[in-house]
Amino acid sequence: MADRYWVGGTGSWSSTNTANWSDSSGGAGGASVPTAADNVFFDANSNVGTGAFTVTMANSPRVCNDFTASGLDGTMTLAGAIIGLTVSGSLTFQATNFVRTYTGTTTFNATTTGKTVTTNGVAFGAAVTFDGVGGGWILQNAMSIGGTNQTTTLTNGTLDLASYTLSTGRFSSSNSNTRTIAFGTGNITCTGTGTVWNTGTPTNLTTTGTQVVNVTSTGSTAITVSVGALSQANSISFNFTGGTYGLSLGGSNSAVKNLNFTGYAGTLGEVLIITVYGNLILSTGMSLTASTFTWRFRATSGTQQITTNAKTLDFPVDFNGVGGTFQLQDALTMGSTRTATLTNGTLDLFGKTLTVGTAFTTATGTKNLTFNGGTLVCPTAATTAFNNAAPTNFTTTAGTGTGTISMTAATAKTFVGGGSTFNCTLNQGGAGALTITGSNTFNDITNTTQPASILFTAGTTSTFSNFSLSGTAGNLITIGSATAASHTLSKASGTVSSDYLSISRSTATGG
Repeated sequence: MADRYWVGGTGSWSSTNTANWSDSSGGAGGASVPTAADNVFFDANSNVGTGAFTVTMANSPRVCNDFTASGLDGTMTLAGAIIGLTVSGSLTFQATNFVRTYTGTTTFNATTTGKTVTTNGVAFGAAVTFDGVGGGWILQNAMSIGGTNQTTTLTNGTLDLASYTLSTGRFSSSNSNTRTIAFGTGNITCTGTGTVWNTGTPTNLTTTGTQVVNVTSTGSTAITVSVGALSQANSISFNFTGGTYGLSLGGSNSAVKNLNFTGYAGTLGEVLIITVYGNLILSTGMSLTASTFTWRFRATSGTQQITTNAKTLDFPVDFNGVGGTFQLQDALTMGSTRTATLTNGTLDLFGKTLTVGTAFTTATGTKNLTFNGGTLVCPTAATTAFNNAAPTNFTTTAGTGTGTISMTAATAKTFVGGGSTFNCTLNQGGAGALTITGSNTFNDITNTTQPASILFTAGTTSTFSNFSLSGTAGNLITIGSATAASHTLSKASGTVSSDYLSISRSTATGG
């Protein structure tokens, strides 16, 4: 390893020119051209007097160990048409008196950690690649890749943002090599079009820190964010802050932490499977394309918030995070042909209304439905409009206020209770007959339409803390059994006072 100092002012940094290289600052030229093991320096003795000078890289990508431009007293231009620079150590650009115009790729290929990148506000004009097995690079200040479609690529090693922003047209790290994005308290901002983010093959990719990517692209040119099936620990939050472009969250199985579309006014296209480990915020100005695949909420801890801003989710939705809580921040409405599934975790309606499509169903897992004054609306005429298909380890929590499950179809529908306790009110909210299966317990049963029928399955016992069914003159509420056999209605204490009922095959106990 040797040190090489530029001398003599303007000249060519080529594979053969030795006239401008010295082994000391301001020394005589004639030293050998720097190799990948040598440190290069550009300083106050590199020019003639204090005049401006240009160093033009030529022949092939120029190489060095450390690259340092510091102490310049005249403007230095580092030039080179499509000629790149490969740095095997650290890099420092001077904040003043330094201009970079070369248009080739800058490659960092260190194989040890502790290397630094200090740009001092000088932008790279073309692609930047980090590719060193075992290498590690730490930003010392904000780093910018000029050009909206220039790409920053992480192929091997660790890129540590520390507390700074990496601004780039595109970012790519899609391979199976061992590599890490250490966000620290920093973030990555993508400004380009096309595939602005690509971790589609996330094998051996680790992310740490704040894990935030801001997509600040504008205009209407289509954008793809290919995330890949990142684990919850490695998942990244994406903020889309503007633009009217069509957006594809590419890949057959993409996973993100928080997904925030505030300010975005384009169309989110079809997604195959998207897993959200954190919060979801849709914007009022965006559109969503119907999808035949599934959005999955999978957080395993904490409370994650879902804000839809009146957008219909026309795709299946699955809540499946062991130990996680998914809390509505406004009304959530699904497409009429879509199913909501609660598999694991707590779905907290938080005083809001969840309107599902074909059904609300439970699946095998430990799950809880919390109301806090919210309403679950099941609007379809189906034998499984509410389907507690996996009642084991299913619980409900009333929370604050009165929660409601409202069955609103105008034709026959079924509430499959599974023999569970429902700490809420069950409402017959549509003219179609409501069949209730299983021996279930309810806080209350009501109706908001009449005439209407409520049928219980034979041999079951339905238990109520309150019983508030009532019809009106000429519009009776019919209470009966789904078959010729009888069922039991139980209220432990108190008086039931209801009007305009037509009751058959019903045994009343208690009270």
